[in-house]
Amino acid sequence: MSPHAPESVAPTRTDPVAAAASEIIGGPLGRYAALARHTAGPAWQPAAAALIALSSLTVAFGVLQKGHCFSKGWNTPDQFWHACYSDLPVVYLSSGLGHSMPYLAGSQPLDQPLISGLVMWLVGLAVPDGSALVQQQWYFALWAVLVTVIVMALVAVTAASVPRTPWRAAHVALGPVLVLAGLVSVDLFGVLLTSVALWAWGRGKVPLAGFVLGLAISARSYPLVVLVAIGLLAVRSGRVGAWRRLAGTALATWLAVSLPWLVINSGALLSVYRSWWAGGASYGSLWIVPQLLGHGMTVRSVTVLALLGWAVALVVGALFALSLDRRPTVAEISLVMLVIVVVTGKSVPVQAGLWLLPLIALVGMQWRDHLIWAGCEAIYFVAVWLYIAGLSKAGRGLPAQAYCGLLGLRMAAMLFLLVQVWRVARSRAPVELLEAVGAEAVETEAVDAEPVDADLEDEVDPLAGPMAGAPDQVLVRFG
Repeated sequence: MSPHAPESVAPTRTDPVAAAASEIIGGPLGRYAALARHTAGPAWQPAAAALIALSSLTVAFGVLQKGHCFSKGWNTPDQFWHACYSDLPVVYLSSGLGHSMPYLAGSQPLDQPLISGLVMWLVGLAVPDGSALVQQQWYFALWAVLVTVIVMALVAVTAASVPRTPWRAAHVALGPVLVLAGLVSVDLFGVLLTSVALWAWGRGKVPLAGFVLGLAISARSYPLVVLVAIGLLAVRSGRVGAWRRLAGTALATWLAVSLPWLVINSGALLSVYRSWWAGGASYGSLWIVPQLLGHGMTVRSVTVLALLGWAVALVVGALFALSLDRRPTVAEISLVMLVIVVVTGKSVPVQAGLWLLPLIALVGMQWRDHLIWAGCEAIYFVAVWLYIAGLSKAGRGLPAQAYCGLLGLRMAAMLFLLVQVWRVARSRAPVELLEAVGAEAVETEAVDAEPVDADLEDEVDPLAGPMAGAPDQVLVRFG
């Protein structure tokens, strides 16, 4: 770390959008003003406390956005016309979560990974008897409370992960995608587990990181991308042993959690993965476009393309991790790889944006770029519900051609994030140069560094964990 770096950076000094937004509360921090440095706890806690309070308002807006369905019920096509659809109350009734534990013999199938399904069942135990609408209202209300707690914890973990720039967690606390998609599904629980695992790895707590990452993989599949991203950087830094402990602990945790259910009813546990394998292109996927335009693709073709997407993500991630003069951060590699996996997936639901949100915060994305992406997510959010609603009333909803165009816009916005992260990573100087001349001098020489704030963590990866300070052992050069 550069000895010239300040203890903290005010976002209004580094981000034009943050500076403009601050006008409603007095404007940016003055040139000669100093941030408070004497606190009872860690320096990131005051920022985290403010953002946690603001995050509750963000979730509240999400509840209001689902207000029509909450009062009238989640009925088709009404729930699509009002863009208030949510998996949570719909799946609660359709899967009988209030009557039996999922994954047991004789239970209705639940198309969710194990940990996510069990959490949904546990919440359902608190729902009182009543009409279908009353039970849905109770279940949604309980999830609204739980999501509020999850988001608060996610904000705190994100701020703690980058303790010298804790205001980056505002991307999570105030993200527009959180308003739209936070209450659509159970995904935020898996997002929280993944973020906790990243925090633990960044603090060198390898067994804890592996344990939580194993739980995260049992809740969602995308944390596998994070595991691979860390592995690529471990190869470069020569810390493969630490990564093996991480991966081994994650695998052991997944097996320990899954094994009892595999013995009891393996079909129910594996049904979500079998459904993915047997399913074709679905909403949000690029591969549904040919189908909507009259040239459908076979299930096998879509499966091959989705698997190729994972292979491309691995190749691009390896190129990114091993070829740049400056070692990219864990968050940068994870975000780049995850975008590729999402864009090439069989299905890209509206809640997929939640997977990207903490990584956007951890890389320190400029708010301008965040809002460009979030704006496209919001446009698609409305478009997909109008298209689905139109299937019930021909000629009234969004035409297939228009839906395909807006789907393409969403994919382009995700790739825009990838390009911005790649640009800033290429523009930063290697650590050796920073240590020689100081971070401030390097910032004046950097080119095209606008997409991400040029602050004190540019030269250090706060999530490097066991890799921190390790010299490069593998570096690929192209002539």
